Order: sequence, then C-alpha cells, then structure tokens
Amino acid sequence: MSSNAWYVVQCRANQNFRAQENLENQGFTCFQPCLRVEKLRAGRRTHRTEPLFPGYLFVQFQDYGPSWHTVRSTRGVNRLVAFGDQPARVPEGVVDALIQRTRDDAEKQDSRPAIRAGDRLRIEHGPFANLEATFQAFDGEQRAIVLLEMLHKQHRLNLALKDVRPLAAQH
Repeated sequence: MSSNAWYVVQCRANQNFRAQENLENQGFTCFQPCLRVEKLRAGRRTHRTEPLFPGYLFVQFQDYGPSWHTVRSTRGVNRLVAFGDQPARVPEGVVDALIQRTRDDAEKQDSRPAIRAGDRLRIEHGPFANLEATFQAFDGEQRAIVLLEMLHKQHRLNLALKDVRPLAAQH
C-alpha cells in the first residue's frame, strides 16, 4: 500500500518559487518555509520574503509510483535529494512541525507594531532605561535614532532596536 510522504527537492539556482509553482500546477502538495526579513536597501528599510532553505523545498507524493520522474523533470527542479537511487524521505512530523513554526512566527511578526517617525518609545535597557523617547529614524538595520527630552532640551540618541519598545499603538 502506498502512502503520501514528504521528500526534499533541490531547485535550480534562484528558482525555488518557479519550481514550487510548476509542481503545484501538476497537483503536488509543496511546502517552502519562508521568513519575512527586513533589509536595508539604499538607506530604506524593506521587507522581503525569503526561503528558509534557499535552493530546497518539500514536496509530497506517494512512496512508489511514477511521481519521482515527474518531479525530477519539472521546470525549476534540479533533482530529488536521494541516498543512492532512492529519494530521501523526510521523517514523519518534521514538515508538520515546520509548517506550525512558520505559522506561529508569521503571527508573531504580524502582531509586532511597526515603528514610525514620531512614535513614542520606552527605553528598556542602558543608562536611560524606563524613560520615554520619540522615534526619529532608523540608523542601519539594528539601530534607532530617538529624541529624549531631558532638562528642557531634546537630546538625540542612537540606540539598539532591541533596547526600545513602542508604547501603545498611536495610529
């Protein structure tokens, strides 16, 4: 008796999404864990979705059958990961755990408030801990420029993003 199992497909260079689309068009179930990453490009913060395992994706099909050849000949696919002449089967539960983990991470990402110029922040670490400041701009990928009012004057500070937290949403 045949059962559906998960296997790993190695994709051609920079063709993960193409391979996934072509496999899904043929009726295969695919999973490609992705992360939403924040990059600094031309001085601006941008968000991109990138594969967790660049060059690889998971595909589900029956253990024995003509599917192996169909998968290997799909545009964007380089080969099935195999040991000898047998495709390597992903242990049961691994892909389900990855699916759940990426879903949980996406929910956390969506619940994290975005910081915009003018937003009020609380400084959580360092010599200014527990004080409030106003966010001015990002300074690289991991730092923020904030304005701290002290002694009737605004002081410009450059702090690590991990050291500040937005106050309640103001938008």
